[in-house]
Amino acid sequence: MSFWDVVRADLRANTGKTRLVGALTAFLFHPGFATVFLHRVAMALVGTPVDKIGVLIWAWNTRRSGCHFHLESEIGPGLYLPHPVAIVIGQGVRVGAGATFYQSVTVGRTRRDDYPVIGDGATLYPNAVVFGSITVGAGARVGAGSIVFADVPAGATAVGNPARIARQARDAA
Repeated sequence: MSFWDVVRADLRANTGKTRLVGALTAFLFHPGFATVFLHRVAMALVGTPVDKIGVLIWAWNTRRSGCHFHLESEIGPGLYLPHPVAIVIGQGVRVGAGATFYQSVTVGRTRRDDYPVIGDGATLYPNAVVFGSITVGAGARVGAGSIVFADVPAGATAVGNPARIARQARDAA
């Protein structure tokens, strides 16, 4: 996927719009899109001859939004941030396409090389915490205030502290 295809997916997820012409309006009036867009720009510049500008954009975005997306994380297209405040995506974390993170979500490692994977279309509600080599499956949901210590299967809902599976996905078979 090209840079602009990813930006278009982010624009669609955060505003419902698909034309890049509306990106300036979205940047000004949709803080979720602005946060993700600035992170994408920083990522595109890091590792190029102007990588210091990328790091500067990343630092400014972190300060203005209160969201810390590590430059070594992998974030798929279409990340939706309804309330982009105090979200942390740590180094090495992989986030699939079309994921949704609400405010104060923290996703990171517990030890060296112990990173979580968030599946496509997964939703992490406010104050959810996911640490370590845990997989939150595609389409899974982690409830508000939940602290996840074990894998969450695709399509399941995990709630509580410690999180437990409250609802399993129904098999379509």
